[in-house]
Amino acid sequence: MQVLLISIGTDGDILPYVGLGVELLSRGHSVALVACEDYEPLARRHGLGFHALVTRAENQELFSHPDFWHPRKTPALSARWGVRFLRRQYDLLAGLATRDTVLVANPGVFAADLLHETTGIPWTNLILQPWLLPSSISPPLIPGYTLLAHAPPLVWRGFWRALDWVGDRLVGRELNALRATLGLPPARRIFRDWLSPQRLIGLFPDWFGPPPKDWPRQLRLTGFPQFSGAPEAALPPAILQFCQAGPSPVVFTFGTGMAHPAALFRQALEACRHLGVRAFFLTKFLDQLPPALPPTIMPSAFLPFSRLFPHCGALVHHGGIGTTANALAAGLPQLIRPICFDQLDNASRVKRLGAGDCLPASKTTGRQLATALAPLLTAAAQERCRQLARRLAGPDPLIQAADWVEQLGGV
Repeated sequence: MQVLLISIGTDGDILPYVGLGVELLSRGHSVALVACEDYEPLARRHGLGFHALVTRAENQELFSHPDFWHPRKTPALSARWGVRFLRRQYDLLAGLATRDTVLVANPGVFAADLLHETTGIPWTNLILQPWLLPSSISPPLIPGYTLLAHAPPLVWRGFWRALDWVGDRLVGRELNALRATLGLPPARRIFRDWLSPQRLIGLFPDWFGPPPKDWPRQLRLTGFPQFSGAPEAALPPAILQFCQAGPSPVVFTFGTGMAHPAALFRQALEACRHLGVRAFFLTKFLDQLPPALPPTIMPSAFLPFSRLFPHCGALVHHGGIGTTANALAAGLPQLIRPICFDQLDNASRVKRLGAGDCLPASKTTGRQLATALAPLLTAAAQERCRQLARRLAGPDPLIQAADWVEQLGGV
């Protein structure tokens, strides 16, 4: 069986696909990652084939744009960016597919859906977070629309229809032009039909995202994958020494795709001074850090969370699902500062579980950050999180996900 793992996004969007690919490769299947060219070294390092879905420059064009992190501006920006590549991506996947191919795709890659429609090739989506699944019974929290959080189902059904209308306007013209050349009828209500009708694999546990009755019936849940993409080596001696040189440090990180975190790290430094805590500042964009950091702050472009978090006292982050899941697995209290996408919804679930708190975007000072962080540094908060972490013990969820992919492929 040939498996094409197709995704867009940053590390948190790509690593679960690579982890699934490693498991499928160990079972003797032919596996290739189809993603931004930035991830070719990662795929090759783990023995996977690789094909570029977008170039590095195209990816940076989107993620470096300031509007990408604006809750109301990013849908139009992302749609205008993505539709430019529809034909090219369809042609790429069509050229790679064979009779025994299975497509495992991010729902945002419409080319996978088109290939399934034109060829009948099996197609499944990885659903990394509950936020991606519309529900009128238990709706996700959507930035900019939190006033609807407690609205009745009738209102939410109208909201989802309105969202489909917006999707049709943003994507429909280009998508339907391509569909016409492929002999397919026009698509309507694009976001209603963008999920595979065959199988959806949810990479989160039901205690994090309890399934309401109106979620798709083809959805199967596993749990949070813990694949980091990095060799499971010990932390560098300098990092381990810093961890052990005093009280457990706090980790501050705001996502691998956040190219403009300067203000966030200035607030983080101010909060550390208020609380008298030591900290790690993690970002790929080290030029965004405050100059002349004190010796109580350790900057780094990357550290493996699975190795680092057990040495830390708390985590402050943006609320991406990968970082959230790693903190839950490590029993680490987390303060989430959501910006857009699924981050606010993830934060609300963490807070409901008693594993952390959410700091609204309106709280912009270091003192406000310190006030929200202080309760998470207590022994009681840390014990609650350690108890919750025990729920993540067990077999690797990617084993079950690989089973379902094989079933879809008739293996």
